Amino acid sequence: MGRPLEKRLLGNTATAGSQIQLSCRPTAGAAANGYIVRQKSAKRFRCTNANGTAVLKLVVTAPAQGECRITLTDSAGGTYFAQKISGRTVTVTAGTGTQFTTGQKVAWSTASAVLNTRLQIAVA
Repeated sequence: MGRPLEKRLLGNTATAGSQIQLSCRPTAGAAANGYIVRQKSAKRFRCTNANGTAVLKLVVTAPAQGECRITLTDSAGGTYFAQKISGRTVTVTAGTGTQFTTGQKVAWSTASAVLNTRLQIAVA
C-alpha cells in the first residue's frame, strides 16, 4: 500500500481539523460529501456520509453505489481525480487541470497547490 494516510486526515469533517472530504455513495442513495473512517488500501476506504458507511472503491468518475471519488486542485484551479493515493503522493486522472497528465504521480498537500509541483486535496 505504500505510506498510509496520516490519521489526522481521517474522520468526521464536521469536527475540528483537516479531514479529507470526498464524494461517496455507500448505499443506493445519491452520492454525497463524506469522509474517510479508515484506509484499507491505496484504492479502498471505509467511508461515511449521511446515507451510511461502507468499504468503497476509489474511482475517477461520478461514484456509483460502493464507490468514492477524491478531488484535487492545481494552482490554477484545475481539477484532478485520485486513481490511487498514499501518504505523500497521488496518481491522478486529469479533469479540467492541465499542469499534470493522467497517470502522473504527484505530491499532494492540504495546504495550497504549487505550480507543476503539488496538488491541493479537499479538506473540511
